[in-house]
Amino acid sequence: MADPITVLLVDDHSVVRIGLRAYLATLADIEVIGEAGSGEEAVSLATQHAPDVVLMDLIMPGMDGVEATRQVRRASPRTQVIVLTSYHEDEHIFPAIRAGALSYVLKDIDPDDLAEAIRRARAGEAVLHPRVAARVVDEMRGVRLEGANPFSELTDRELEVLRQVAAGKNNREIAEALVISEKTVKSHITNILGKLHLADRTQAAVYAWQEGIVRRAQA
Repeated sequence: MADPITVLLVDDHSVVRIGLRAYLATLADIEVIGEAGSGEEAVSLATQHAPDVVLMDLIMPGMDGVEATRQVRRASPRTQVIVLTSYHEDEHIFPAIRAGALSYVLKDIDPDDLAEAIRRARAGEAVLHPRVAARVVDEMRGVRLEGANPFSELTDRELEVLRQVAAGKNNREIAEALVISEKTVKSHITNILGKLHLADRTQAAVYAWQEGIVRRAQA
């Protein structure tokens, strides 16, 4: 008999972890080897145990699921990450996939389908919620959400943050300039990258200059 698939559960809600563990414990071929209530804890446990699969929540206090995914994959390249979330918007999907997530499923998934996604993850096979898969296909085809203005999806505050990023300011400087916390700045930047389908703040700055948003602001 093959070794069981080792799984690390990551969610800041203990009731979710309890439910997942209880269900997975009924399956002979899957073994939960740990639980994490934060991104930081997830990275630590993944580094220690190198599980086959991590079930990763996205929205958590402190280190979010995107950054945790990136660090887990860096610390344990053999580990596959399945995002298990309630969010299916672009600003969540694309940063998670770019960070190294193999699969992206929603929390309304049937338990048996989740178990199958775990089995397929160990084999390196991706599973995407149909709505997520449709957006990924559109992205590969170069299809954008409606709106000729590439910044139409951004809120006024996100546009302010993007202008500050394009000006070369770090998170602390942006926080001081806009009188908000650094944590809020980080959240805005994550949203900006997701909505504009960019990988990092450097790309965001270059894109802002190319599209004229900084020049418009200074005009």
